[in-house]
Amino acid sequence: MGCTRDAILDALENLTADELKKFKLKLLSVPLREGYGRIPRGTLLSMDAVDLTDKLVSYYLEGYGAELTALVLRDMGMQETAEQLQAITRKGPGAAPAGIKTPPQAAAMPAPAMHFVDQHRAALIARVTDVDGVLDALYRKVLTEEQYQAVRAETTNPTKMRKLFSFAPAWNLTCKDLLLQALRDSQPYLVADLEHS
Repeated sequence: MGCTRDAILDALENLTADELKKFKLKLLSVPLREGYGRIPRGTLLSMDAVDLTDKLVSYYLEGYGAELTALVLRDMGMQETAEQLQAITRKGPGAAPAGIKTPPQAAAMPAPAMHFVDQHRAALIARVTDVDGVLDALYRKVLTEEQYQAVRAETTNPTKMRKLFSFAPAWNLTCKDLLLQALRDSQPYLVADLEHS
């Protein structure tokens, strides 16, 4: 388990039952960054601290999950718990939430090149024909059950791909690599064409 995930779990386990219930209710209304989906209310309200930590990390990844947790804790008036969480996550490798300043040497590093799936997003939305094959490859590796079903519920391939890309802001490089591999496996000629364009 990652350091940040452990810190989120510690913060949530230190809440009383009423505080945890209040945390979940506030989490349903906290403003989210663009591209992030909300954890469904029915799923959220029945969770204990361990399940909630897993769901926060699977929906928002560790860094943003910790930032959201701290934001909700502050909103509840629990500044000390929020500060403890952020102090621990600052120490973790690459785990600093967006609201925390990065060290000057990290800020000076050049931005990495865009990933293939980000660079060719529009073409992939328009041209992928075997979306279900891609979804099957990503199921439980990148996509949760709810995300998988949400994409499958769309009626056309372009709307399925748009829905799939709506989850991409929460993905790390490994998730994007898994999507690229799924595309290579199911649509090799399309990927080759885009790589040479």
